[in-house]
Amino acid sequence: MATPLNKHYPDGRPYFRPPAVEAAIDELLGQDFATACRRAAITDRDSREFVPSEALVHLIRDARRRNDEASMDVLLPILLRRCESNLRTKVSSDLPNAEYIREEILGLFSELFAADGAGSNPDQLDFFEAHFNQAFQGLRIDIVRQEERKTLNRTYLPLPDEYEDDSNVDESVLKYFQTAPNQESTLGLIEALQMLPPDERRAVELCHILGYDEESEDPNKRTAATICGVTGRTIRNRLKRAAARLSSYKE
Repeated sequence: MATPLNKHYPDGRPYFRPPAVEAAIDELLGQDFATACRRAAITDRDSREFVPSEALVHLIRDARRRNDEASMDVLLPILLRRCESNLRTKVSSDLPNAEYIREEILGLFSELFAADGAGSNPDQLDFFEAHFNQAFQGLRIDIVRQEERKTLNRTYLPLPDEYEDDSNVDESVLKYFQTAPNQESTLGLIEALQMLPPDERRAVELCHILGYDEESEDPNKRTAATICGVTGRTIRNRLKRAAARLSSYKE
């Protein structure tokens, strides 16, 4: 039987799991680990063996309480893949830093498991065991709003006055991110990178720091374009604008 939750609603009632979640947890706890993992990986919600996300959270927390890192290493990525799929639809690719926001949300969610049972809010994951979709939505909205506020308050490097979309721009300045000659140059480039708009900064990070191709004819290859959910032409335009801004900064 699953351990009771500790958090309370504002009216004083203790958090509780829906009956279907309680039943799923009890069933999973009575099965061997291989079966639980197989079921956790099922994505078809209409399947009789589909595991509710609330129950999956409980399994991960239970493994952590038992210091069973091997089980956590299997189960947590399964849950994160579900969350990543959700964020692909819920965090609009129209946001200039959409991919960064998605990664930030997943990172913070993972940290909740690392901090579970400790700190100023040791039972924060109770909400995810009781109402996963509502809890994850709240986390997502908080991060999106934080990033939007940061974007509004940030000052970016300006584009040169004469710049136009069809301008010829020397993009050699971007290669410095791959081969900075010394530490001082590296620090200067990092400072400049933070002064780019999020979409341009992300394109530079992916292509000139992490080494991703701009695009590929192979539909299964992970590229800057597929990561950002845009076309290769859009990535090239972002890189060109970034180069134009950085060239003026370098001068």
